[in-house]
Amino acid sequence: MIKSGVALAVLLCAATPAVTHGQVFLASRPHPEFLVGPLFVVANVSPGLGPVTVNLSWSLTTTRPTRRPADIQQDLYLLWPAEVAESTAPGPAAPALLREVESRGLIVAGSGRLTLRRRDRMQLGTAALGEPIEVVASYVSFTRPGGQTGAVTYIKIPWTPTLADPLSIVTLVLPLRGLIVPKAGTWLEDLFWGRRQVLTTGFGDLGPPVLGLFALYYERRDRMVHLARDYSLVIAAFGDSDHLKIEEISPATAVRRQSRVRAGGEVVALTLLPSQDITTQSLRVQFHYFSGRINWRPIVISAVILLVTNFAGVFMLSTDVSRRIRRRRRARRRFGAAAAAAPNGSVPSRETLVTLIPAGTRYDEVVARFGRPDEEHERVTPPGRRTLLYRSTNGAEHHEVAIELYDDRVREVTCVTSR
Repeated sequence: MIKSGVALAVLLCAATPAVTHGQVFLASRPHPEFLVGPLFVVANVSPGLGPVTVNLSWSLTTTRPTRRPADIQQDLYLLWPAEVAESTAPGPAAPALLREVESRGLIVAGSGRLTLRRRDRMQLGTAALGEPIEVVASYVSFTRPGGQTGAVTYIKIPWTPTLADPLSIVTLVLPLRGLIVPKAGTWLEDLFWGRRQVLTTGFGDLGPPVLGLFALYYERRDRMVHLARDYSLVIAAFGDSDHLKIEEISPATAVRRQSRVRAGGEVVALTLLPSQDITTQSLRVQFHYFSGRINWRPIVISAVILLVTNFAGVFMLSTDVSRRIRRRRRARRRFGAAAAAAPNGSVPSRETLVTLIPAGTRYDEVVARFGRPDEEHERVTPPGRRTLLYRSTNGAEHHEVAIELYDDRVREVTCVTSR
């Protein structure tokens, strides 16, 4: 029976990357003596965008062994913090439901009817959604005045004995709008991984108090229907798993596996725990879809970064090598004339150096005349003294001219020749 229940929940499929919130059941009378169980909440995810189809399947059970299922006999109400995109059954919503919403000053965004279906225990594990039953649910989607973002939905489910049938469950298919929420991230994360989505679905969540659902719940909180000690699941069913990347799942107790019903599908399931308190139980999945045989985006971006860094390294190295080559050429031109004027044709004479660099020449003038030195040494103590070194090579001879400056003016010039 447990395997059949899992298969049933996985089968209720079809729609898009989404973020959904859990729902709350309310009874018609205070202090209901019945529970919801089993319960299956299935959000179907596919690569396309659009309304998300959430399949909600459940049954009712009494809290006392002496009570019969037929003793429940009252309508159910469902609060869901999302907007129903379209009706699944013809006809308008129940007028009393519309009046109830409008009388509280809420703004109606849409209304209509939803088909209720019955699934026999023998249909568990099959692709059949079940047969429509004689009653239909009514819904009203509304917002609060004053700039509220998003709409929420109030659903009335008329009583039918099928709700308490221990051999079947009732399925309500909800096409919900506005459930696709992109994950907030930096531009670099979006560039590397692409646009990522977050799906959140569960049970017992009304959303923030600013939503109109909280007001409806607060005045009827003594009518809340709790979860029974039955096998209940929250499932995120993903299609096209070959192009799916799931990055994060919470809580850690959730289970991820390949779908045993849909080819190419993948599911993430969380077992719901019974509670007599108002406890939110949520399944959160961060994921994204990609195109192509593999996820090319991280590979391409990494390759581009690698090429750019390598090109930058080569450019910096070539710039340094070019600078050294230009420095040596300047040195040869700089001291070529001095070496040619020397008595032995290679070593500059003192008179030549004095002519080229007279005493008292300022630092800026030396640099303007001969360019940046090959080396520059500055003495810390005593301050104000520095040495400029210019080097040149003439065949087998290496010439080095050291220009001593004090207070930014030339005081001494030394020429060293090595063979």
